[in-house]
Amino acid sequence: MLRIFICTLALVSTVNQAAERPKIGLALSGGGARGAAHIGVLKELERQRIPVDYIAGTSIGSILGGMYAAGMTTDDMERVLTSTDWDDIFKDQPPRTDSSLRRKFDDQVFQINKELGIRDGKIKLPSGFIQGQKLQLLLDTLFLPVADVGDFDQLSIPFRAVATDITTSEAAVLGTGSIATAIRASMSVPAIFATVKYQDRILVDGGISNNLPIDVVRDMGADIVIAVDIGTPLLEKDQLESALGVASQLTNILVRRTTNAQIATLGEQDILITPELGLFSAADFKGADILISKGVEATLALAERLKPMAAAQNEYDQYFSNKDRADKTPPVISFIRIENDSLLSDEFIRYKLQQQLGKPLDFQQLDRDIGIIYGLEIFQTVNYRVVHEANESGLVVNVQQKPWGPKYLQFGLRYSSDFSVNNNLAVRLGYTITPLNIWNGEWRSILQLGEEPGLATEFNQPLGIGSPYYVNGQLMFSNERFNTFADGVKINETRVRKFGATGALGREFGRWGDLRLGVSRFTSENRAELGAPDAATSDIEGGEVFALFRLDTLDSVFFPTEGMLGSVGWVGSRSELGADNDFDQALFDFSGAASWGAHTVLLGARYLSTVKGEAPIQSGFRLGGLFNLPGFVENELSGQNLYLLRSAYQRKLANLFNTSPYLGVTLQYGQVFQNEDDVSLADGIVAGGIWLGWDSFLGPVFLGYGRAETDNQSVYLIFGSQF
Repeated sequence: MLRIFICTLALVSTVNQAAERPKIGLALSGGGARGAAHIGVLKELERQRIPVDYIAGTSIGSILGGMYAAGMTTDDMERVLTSTDWDDIFKDQPPRTDSSLRRKFDDQVFQINKELGIRDGKIKLPSGFIQGQKLQLLLDTLFLPVADVGDFDQLSIPFRAVATDITTSEAAVLGTGSIATAIRASMSVPAIFATVKYQDRILVDGGISNNLPIDVVRDMGADIVIAVDIGTPLLEKDQLESALGVASQLTNILVRRTTNAQIATLGEQDILITPELGLFSAADFKGADILISKGVEATLALAERLKPMAAAQNEYDQYFSNKDRADKTPPVISFIRIENDSLLSDEFIRYKLQQQLGKPLDFQQLDRDIGIIYGLEIFQTVNYRVVHEANESGLVVNVQQKPWGPKYLQFGLRYSSDFSVNNNLAVRLGYTITPLNIWNGEWRSILQLGEEPGLATEFNQPLGIGSPYYVNGQLMFSNERFNTFADGVKINETRVRKFGATGALGREFGRWGDLRLGVSRFTSENRAELGAPDAATSDIEGGEVFALFRLDTLDSVFFPTEGMLGSVGWVGSRSELGADNDFDQALFDFSGAASWGAHTVLLGARYLSTVKGEAPIQSGFRLGGLFNLPGFVENELSGQNLYLLRSAYQRKLANLFNTSPYLGVTLQYGQVFQNEDDVSLADGIVAGGIWLGWDSFLGPVFLGYGRAETDNQSVYLIFGSQF
């Protein structure tokens, strides 16, 4: 009996000592990639048996603090940080393979991959250069095991994410709602990332108002604060010679002031950890291993001061075992709900999701499905969460339409020059309304200015929710230039002004191809601007039926590394449709790419032939240019029939401002013929070229040189071309 009494007193004493242990709060600052040091701090705190009772973080501190508070181990956190492709995460553009077929074909028209919105007669801009779709999707996945925890005090460790209310400039301390969205808000660097609407507030990065949330963990109940400052130091004088450097410095000053103000509140019992991170930038995620070790070193250096906070081994083991670890078991999905603020029907969004009810959540398939929905380029963000209702788990997919849409302006630029006789400029302006209706109808108009001006308007309408069939109608005007050369000298130039309309019925095959059947009717006015008028300059009436199959699986239309691009079709001109002359044409053009490492090989073949009758000048075929028989100027060769065999090699040289320069060479063999009976592989021309290309933010740029065996040679400067 006495032994039981003594053991009871000992147990009560142990419990009282644990209860009397000072509560420790961890404040993690923002600082971009430098935040990897936070993981090192956490690793060393665990080694020294320092329990953490509360966590608050800003920006990168919020994502790492949130992961730890949600039960993720430091080893798991390190794997996430080092294995994630952060360059890709900070890009909105989905993989091209996830884009719809219409958006893929847009790539060749609108090389400038940014759009403006039009609403209420005014031009609207996105709230950030990056919408953060991939970042949100990463956070949704990381925090899926605690997605149903609406009160952050119910996490393994009570947690707060700190953002800034952009309407008041005050700090927003987030402790309820969606933890993934709260962290996304905390990381929204103004103007770089889009703002986040959260609990009736418009939020941006917390570094502006409170980059080191010491006061937050103290308000949560911490008796002792361990603050970790990994903020970027101020720039030196020699780094302030550009506008970008000055702007960066102003941001650093603002963030530094909030950090210093928080540090000033630390008491003698509190600890400030400042890892020596040197010149590591906020964008240098590739240095994570070194940064983690720096966090370990800085914490180890304060071991003596931390020692009084250490828990006894048995107490820490109990604390650590009670710290729940994230459950990675996929939930079984019993229902799917769509949250949708767009004109598209919920059924349209649901049709894109392949998740089966009654089956465990397929994360990989869900990622692909969300990428496909985002690839429609209608939504600002597409994210998901798992909810638990009435003992069932459900998937909720939230789609938010672009607030600057659904009317958009798009821009394209194409310029080519041989620094001699050929200088062509085309500036394109597109006006698109999408979606027009619940079935994702679309109306687009394109104005082209330059050497060959034109105007076209097009309506495209799917024939039902999820239907692969669609109807397409177009009205167009073009003013093209057709030249004739002799020995490299232009001897004739004909202007063809064409007015017409086209209607078609089509069927899409997933996101990789389509087949359309249609009819077109047009009239053209042909005028000789150089040389004597001939039969080619007479006005033409046209009426055609056509069938066209198109394929596009390229990962990039201008600098592909894998996939195929091509078309095969037939055109029949018929007097019954109002045409002046009857003819038939066969069309074949395919190219493909394959890569290993930074090396890419491209192969292609083209055969275009008037197999019956004689086509007028506007329906003829043209060759010439760096990527269409180098050595000749663009469109120097023209005729009723042509073939071209193409091979090329390109090498990615480096990353330059998040874009890539390429070096390429090409060897081609082709020729143009007036009569089909004259077509002969033996009469082809061998031609080769070399180029330096750059996948710039304004579109592709090429500087090249080509030479043919006929001694034709040319230098090329091209914006917006393709292989």
